Amino acid sequence: MLLALLFGLAVYAVMVLALRWVGLENAQAFVRSTGIWSPIVFIFICTASLIIAPLSGSSIYIAGGALFGKEVGFLLSYLASLLGCSINFWISRKFGRKVATRFIGKGNLAELDKSTEQFKSHHEIFYMIAMMPLSQDVVSYAVGLTKITYRNFFIALAISAVGIVAAYIYLGTGLLEALI
Repeated sequence: MLLALLFGLAVYAVMVLALRWVGLENAQAFVRSTGIWSPIVFIFICTASLIIAPLSGSSIYIAGGALFGKEVGFLLSYLASLLGCSINFWISRKFGRKVATRFIGKGNLAELDKSTEQFKSHHEIFYMIAMMPLSQDVVSYAVGLTKITYRNFFIALAISAVGIVAAYIYLGTGLLEALI
């Protein structure tokens, strides 16, 4: 987790420097000039960053808010969050612990095993919503290893992702724009 945090901070710092050098308006104009390709590439990159769990999509969400505008950045990041975490769930469900461990690390999985014991009750959606902000990508791998249905997982993900993505887009992009 510390490595992911440091990586996220490094990406954020590079983003600030790059946008200062290029200029936010120039970067936004370039994104607009690519048409439909920028949103597609953005969703792909965000989704991939969630699948490779130690990486963090948060810096990418923030860049999306700056480049596409907060509303469009939110929608694209939210969609990527739903896609990436759903893929994580199904990777774990289909291939099991061995493959999930490769994506998120043995230590992260062991820690989540303890936490997911609570999911066995009828409050599983509530527990997942409460845990998702910690690391929605890692939690989605862990939940895929349980008997929780995809429907309940997706409900919890859809609800929690709104707050997670909104925080990164509105707070993170606001800070980024202030630093540029």
